[in-house]
Amino acid sequence: PEWNEGLHAWQLKLVIHSLDGKDVLCSIATSAGKSALFAAPIIVLQEMSAKPHLYPDLPVRALPVGIVITPTKGLAANIV
Repeated sequence: PEWNEGLHAWQLKLVIHSLDGKDVLCSIATSAGKSALFAAPIIVLQEMSAKPHLYPDLPVRALPVGIVITPTKGLAANIV
């Protein structure tokens, strides 16, 4: 994923909720930025896993995993 200008404020708020272990439900238009809601937390967790010494007060998993379920192969192809 590429976010030249960073996340939108609403995306950042929901990504933070996700990283805090809270459930997130988001219903927005096609191409409005939903993919960032699952991609950004995975990227953050991978960064934390690669440099755990920078996050001494946070739980860091050695191999963070994200599972994305899509209703169709066509939709999956759009986000991979």
